[in-house]
Amino acid sequence: MKIATTTGDFLWYAEKWDVCSILTMMAESGIKHVDLNLGGAMVPGKSPLCSDKWEQWVDDIGNTAVRLGLDFVQAHSSDTVYERGEKRDYLTSMIIREFEVCQKLGIPGMVVHGVLNPSGEREEFMAKNAEFYNELLPTVEQTGVRMFTENGCHQNTPLAKLFYGEDMNELCGRVNHPLFGVCWDVGHAHLQGVDQYKEIITMGSNLQAVHIHDNYNYAVKDLHIQPFGGNCCYDAIINGLLDIGFKGAFTLEAFSMPVASNFCFCNRKPFVLDGIVYDKVLMPPLDIKIRSERLMMDTARFMLEAYNCYED
Repeated sequence: MKIATTTGDFLWYAEKWDVCSILTMMAESGIKHVDLNLGGAMVPGKSPLCSDKWEQWVDDIGNTAVRLGLDFVQAHSSDTVYERGEKRDYLTSMIIREFEVCQKLGIPGMVVHGVLNPSGEREEFMAKNAEFYNELLPTVEQTGVRMFTENGCHQNTPLAKLFYGEDMNELCGRVNHPLFGVCWDVGHAHLQGVDQYKEIITMGSNLQAVHIHDNYNYAVKDLHIQPFGGNCCYDAIINGLLDIGFKGAFTLEAFSMPVASNFCFCNRKPFVLDGIVYDKVLMPPLDIKIRSERLMMDTARFMLEAYNCYED
């Protein structure tokens, strides 16, 4: 398996849509394979992704990746909303554009979160999500970019009904398309308290992408910290992936060093005393961040080499 890392891990060291600068930082960290976080880059009114200049923006990203010797193995879309209307139409149009971005960059598949069901009823959730994903299938077929749904957990998506392998299989059956599959987020699954090996085996060939990160299974938040930062059992995960013949990348969706931001799951805050803000050590400097990223890559490589499945 190849090891990939999300551009989302570097969003605080550049403008969120400045993917070219982020790719340069990733290359300096020794990263070769990239998960493009389009959700982070989607900032209406500011990001080129949301303007009529988006194609030039994509060309610049592609040229930068080629120059740095990087390739894209998967992507993550922005989100839509449950309610129909103008907002839903706009957000869905951005997801359609993001599939076109993937096509231009040669990205084989993209994770698209399902829509949350405000009523919390399972049947309505499954039906509405099957409808939502089916709306995107013409774009999937046109671009040839695979679409992956993702499991959640009660801590961050209590209304989503995609917690177990059988849930993922049921939605795959309802969508019933060869270009639709599952991204298994192992950190979400760990918070949910599932038997990761069993669930991976249950999904089998429906499982086509992964998000790798860690947390403590008794935590109240989805932390997205690097492997060995928590108590997730990766032996179960890797054995499951090997036993189903998993062909995707070992894609890290982890903060190698959590930073201070409302977007970050850890959300570290500055110290305020008598109205004065003290934040000299709020953010790690870029050189330390890059070293932490190298350590995370070395950690993932150790894990895969232990099972003789590492691919450069």
